[in-house]
Amino acid sequence: MKLIMSVDDTQVCTIQVFEELVPGIVAALKENLPQKSILQHGKIVGEMVFWTMPIVAPWENVYLTEEVGAMRRAEKGYARGSVCWYNPRQQFCVVYGDDLADEPLKISYIGEVVEGELELALAGMKNWLQQGQVVSLEIAN
Repeated sequence: MKLIMSVDDTQVCTIQVFEELVPGIVAALKENLPQKSILQHGKIVGEMVFWTMPIVAPWENVYLTEEVGAMRRAEKGYARGSVCWYNPRQQFCVVYGDDLADEPLKISYIGEVVEGELELALAGMKNWLQQGQVVSLEIAN
């Protein structure tokens, strides 16, 4: 399943969700999208944006956040583009850069950005400087 992330009504990136690895999260997304929320920045964790969604979904494809970054660096040479779901706070998380803190926090690794990495990085930097943009997430046609 592909998702479109937009910020302030401008399409930013396309996300490929790992359907076979996170079927429960996919079902919850299909049931609840499209959604809008307020975009926030992971100021302590590094170059990541996130937002809260009214979705209850199970833990699936679980790793520690530091493991997701390490896996992507080993596989692709960089951490950016990873997409995760943080179940306890119902947060959808998108990594836009490579500056990430190693953090032993359990998270569901649910997908990756497949188009729009530059646009995502620009949106992430803008959000770092001025939070509060409206983010929307919808299923791609």
